[in-house]
Amino acid sequence: MKKICLLLLVGFAIFATSCSSSKNATDLKATTGNLKGEWKITNIDVNLPAGFNVTNVFDEAPYSDFKNSNWELIRNGKGSFTLSSGTKQNIYWSVYNENAIPQFQFKKLDGEKPRNVAEGYRLTLQNISANSFTAISEVPLAEGKTGSITYTFTRKQ
Repeated sequence: MKKICLLLLVGFAIFATSCSSSKNATDLKATTGNLKGEWKITNIDVNLPAGFNVTNVFDEAPYSDFKNSNWELIRNGKGSFTLSSGTKQNIYWSVYNENAIPQFQFKKLDGEKPRNVAEGYRLTLQNISANSFTAISEVPLAEGKTGSITYTFTRKQ
């Protein structure tokens, strides 16, 4: 009888483990809980039509300066990013889920309260896992054309 109970218990444990989702799955919901933590931008992909160039992103620096930048996203919305040059910017961030397309949004803070800052930035979220996500910034260009910059965030260990 003990052997049967033990076999049933082991069988149930294997079944439960095989049915549970992996922590590294890329289908996590876009929530502040899943994005909170310390991140590093490990890759930047630029998709621009020929002849167009982007010199500044987030009204801060060239997009290349964001490679290897560190982002601290605290669950209460406070946070910051630090460029590889050492420049640090405090932000207030959240996840925007209004139109079924989740977006990472943030406002740059320079000593003021978030409610007093009218402008901010929104990036489309994709491929969210426990250890990485991508955020895509649409870039409006002249002549009605658009491009995009894709930032790959990797969780810092």
